[in-house]
Amino acid sequence: MSTSPRPIPLPFSWADQERHLVGHLSALIRLDTSNPPGHEIAVAQYVSRELSASGIAHEVLESEPGRANLVARLPGTGQEPPLMLLGHADVVGAQPGGWSRPPFSGEVADGRVWGRGALDMKGQVAASLLIMQLLAAHRTKLRRDVLLVVTADEEAGSRLGAYWLWEHHRSLVEAEFAFNEGGGQRFVTPGGPVYTVQVAEKGSARMRITARGPGGHASVPRTESAVFTLAEALLRLRAFAPESVLHPASRRMLDTLADLHPGPGAEAIEQLREEPTWARAHSLPIDPVLREFVVAGLHNTATPTMLSAGQRPNVVPVEAEVVLDGRLLPGQLPDRWVAEVQRAVGDRVEVALLHGRVSHGMHDDPELLRVLGDTVAAHEPGARVLPYINPAATDARAFPDTKVVGFFPSASDADIMRLIHAPDEHTRITDLMFGGKCLLDAVLRLSA
Repeated sequence: MSTSPRPIPLPFSWADQERHLVGHLSALIRLDTSNPPGHEIAVAQYVSRELSASGIAHEVLESEPGRANLVARLPGTGQEPPLMLLGHADVVGAQPGGWSRPPFSGEVADGRVWGRGALDMKGQVAASLLIMQLLAAHRTKLRRDVLLVVTADEEAGSRLGAYWLWEHHRSLVEAEFAFNEGGGQRFVTPGGPVYTVQVAEKGSARMRITARGPGGHASVPRTESAVFTLAEALLRLRAFAPESVLHPASRRMLDTLADLHPGPGAEAIEQLREEPTWARAHSLPIDPVLREFVVAGLHNTATPTMLSAGQRPNVVPVEAEVVLDGRLLPGQLPDRWVAEVQRAVGDRVEVALLHGRVSHGMHDDPELLRVLGDTVAAHEPGARVLPYINPAATDARAFPDTKVVGFFPSASDADIMRLIHAPDEHTRITDLMFGGKCLLDAVLRLSA
């Protein structure tokens, strides 16, 4: 896998592809694939038409009516195992309120493409589709098959998409490497620009805290009510400083950050490596968003998301509940985290596990990371990659035998993560073009 930090020569101008890439993304956004209900068949049909026009063999596979997955293959010589371009067709829902443009308009304005899914993740799907078309059109000689896999149901657990494909059509989706969402955010550091690459992701432990107390008429205050008891438990949770866990992927992230932050920054990172604590992680003198990545990469977390108590305004409820979204570092067990959270919030409430999942995969293959480092350096001299653990979950969870990494670099250092699942989601066309160019370059380095 010999590469250099120079761009791979192309038989065409990538700059000339902007109209096609923006057109794909705008069209995909206009297809409302909010999950639920999903209806990913709309995206599968669009991609299928485009692939058919390019003469690319593919299959559309429905796990349930309307819940469609698509698998396309450009054949190579078979010298090496396949490479997968992985993306999901579904998006989270969006209500028009709070949006400056309709969420499913796919409007192109102000140098941006607007709408739900622009970042998560129809932009990368559009780029992957265009890459397949370009490789086919120019009859690029490949030493491995290149797959395009577009899945259903990622936003609701991947059961009808990636998991279903792995269980029922494994031979179609087996690959050595896969490029997925979850990476590519750009940060400027004292040592130069750096782009994140997801090499692992967290597992989950969804929990419910239940507080109980005497009920009665609300005209009679009760300090021991379930609502007050739950509130006190949540204050304890807010003050909870969980034990730090220095996972190998997090250690490599810290090594890279230390190189990029000479002086006090490197000293603080070294202290964190030697004695990792919640307080040290929170006080690192680095970019605040990068610091959030470090905090999440060293700790299991539990975030309150849904509160419920009572049904009438004049009745003191006998129970009050909150759901916690727990995220676990690879290898960490849900039951153990529930027990830690129980100790943190105290014995006046009950913490119960609703469901959990252990994350085992870590894909920081040194050769693959070197190729990705060469790729970003070719398009921004001096740039590096930063392997990290994604605090969220992606379709990577469903492909245990594939080295799935998050890689779709953004040209700007805007905090794009804040727009994912939020009103006014959009992507800058310059970011979209840069991500597609880097993704194509990486595919050619690994496959041509």
